[in-house]
Amino acid sequence: QCDIEGSAPNVTLSLTLPTNAPPLQDIVVHHCVTSVDPAMLLSTSAEPLHDSVYNGPYKFPFIPPSDSFDLCYYTSQVPVPPILGCYQLVEEGSQIKITVNLKLHESIKNSFEYCEARIPFFNRGPIAQLEHKVSYGQLDLFREKSLLVWVIGQKFPKSLEVSLTGTVSFGTAGKEHPTDYVCTGNTAYVKLYFRIPDFTLTGCYVDQHSVQIFVPGKPKITASRELISSDYYIWNSKAPAPMVFKPLLD
Repeated sequence: QCDIEGSAPNVTLSLTLPTNAPPLQDIVVHHCVTSVDPAMLLSTSAEPLHDSVYNGPYKFPFIPPSDSFDLCYYTSQVPVPPILGCYQLVEEGSQIKITVNLKLHESIKNSFEYCEARIPFFNRGPIAQLEHKVSYGQLDLFREKSLLVWVIGQKFPKSLEVSLTGTVSFGTAGKEHPTDYVCTGNTAYVKLYFRIPDFTLTGCYVDQHSVQIFVPGKPKITASRELISSDYYIWNSKAPAPMVFKPLLD
């Protein structure tokens, strides 16, 4: 972040990666970027990594617009997910039994702004009865939304593992209750929401001392980093899960 008076200046910003980190791929830049190495944009995750893959420098000269914007997007291969999980949902008569096990990987910073697991139930009606046990955190029930929210909080325990077991029964479904064309039968998921300040999964960051702003004087620059979950799903291992695949070209 940098506040500057007057017309928009020319800025050059570099992304820094740890030694031996995998290269950034699928890079897409904002239209305000004035020039970029074409080889940087050709690196794609659709192809296997090899020695000739572009691995930096990741330098972006640009003229910033007046409002907030995303300078670039990229993907990067990481060895393991930050939170490993297993979800099991099975029907027993008029009830369903659920088990959720989560484990924070030991390489991940155990300091969250928030961390919770949301367990929705589709095509079933309101939650009529719930019996549960959690090893850590608390479980909130939203009956009419057919939703359980497991609030883990700001830290995992020393073991880095947490678990939830429960038995759920449902009332009669109405038009106001959630439906989903994918989550039919026992196809179901847990969705994780978390935010870790001052941390990135890839180790990639912006060194504020390397930012160049071509204006008179010496403006103050601040840089921050954080890891925020996006579409982080754990599917029921006891039922089919949706698959995404790329069709073969003739």
